[in-house]
Amino acid sequence: MSEPALQQSRLEVFGGLPQSCPGAEFCTDCFWQRGNGGQCGGCSSSYRDRCLKSDCNLDCAHCGGGRKAVVAAWCGRTPVLWPRTGERIRRLLERPVSPHAPPPLPINCKLIPVLYAQNKKHRLPEQFPGIDAWATPIHKLADRKGKFRSADLKDYLGLPADRKLILDTCAPDDYQEALWRKGTKMRFREHGIDYWFPGHFSIYDNDSRLYQFLSAKRQQIHAVRTGSQFCWFRLGDGIPLKFLEPMRNCSSALFSSQQTFRRRHLKTAYEEIRIADGWFPKRTAFFVVGGNAELPVSPERVCYRVNSRWQMLALLGRDMQNRPDTELARGELLVSNLKEVLNNVDPDHAP
Repeated sequence: MSEPALQQSRLEVFGGLPQSCPGAEFCTDCFWQRGNGGQCGGCSSSYRDRCLKSDCNLDCAHCGGGRKAVVAAWCGRTPVLWPRTGERIRRLLERPVSPHAPPPLPINCKLIPVLYAQNKKHRLPEQFPGIDAWATPIHKLADRKGKFRSADLKDYLGLPADRKLILDTCAPDDYQEALWRKGTKMRFREHGIDYWFPGHFSIYDNDSRLYQFLSAKRQQIHAVRTGSQFCWFRLGDGIPLKFLEPMRNCSSALFSSQQTFRRRHLKTAYEEIRIADGWFPKRTAFFVVGGNAELPVSPERVCYRVNSRWQMLALLGRDMQNRPDTELARGELLVSNLKEVLNNVDPDHAP
């Protein structure tokens, strides 16, 4: 789309009116503003510029923040939804959260590969005895209503019983809502899941302030409610550290660098890791979902990598340099890619 056409589309999104912040008046009365006792400091000029350019997508003014469900996104639209959702949002944001401090996880290998059931026939875990923990995203193990695909998920994946299975909740939003609605009824351990991430209620830097706070709060509540062994660390585009205080003594902190489509996003993700390194106790282990760059953390900090790229590239017939590989069979390419990642992350556990 040409720039003039893009500008015209943006004008159409905003009804052809001059672009001005749709939430400017609402901010002064919002219960979550710092001046009213809340923790939201309002929008910075750079955030407001991105918002008014519809940096997330061109129809965000119409979808209400999520195509699958109406959410409290884009503060300027919130008054429209307020009679129905406002008090519920207030109760959620002001709900106290108990300090979350589960014990450290006994995981030895610093690489945690993501495994799909479609590769069960290749018996990958048996070829990598040094990898003692594997992860699988919820959308590969359950349907959108939160019903698991098998009573024994380790058998479903071809994972030996002595390996640890981690439920990765980085998945589409409707799966997050299933996790939220089901609460403690999903019985993770009864299905062979050893550890599970709290719901990954996404927080992007072009989300509204209110939605960022709401997502961060739900991450905390879900961690405590389900007894997750992890907590998410995400500052979004303006969440203060004190908002995450209940999670400060958690032994395993999660970071996502998967949605880093632009250099600005990647820079934000790694800046958060740097901040977290100075905030969490040194005994807290960091688990980074996606990304392979060197982390800006203290030498004594234990860091794990949850990596799915090795598998995604192999399924496309490509090696770890994203080059087509026509010589290796699918199973051989999976093994080759995983060996390369393992050597980069934790060569001591390479087969």
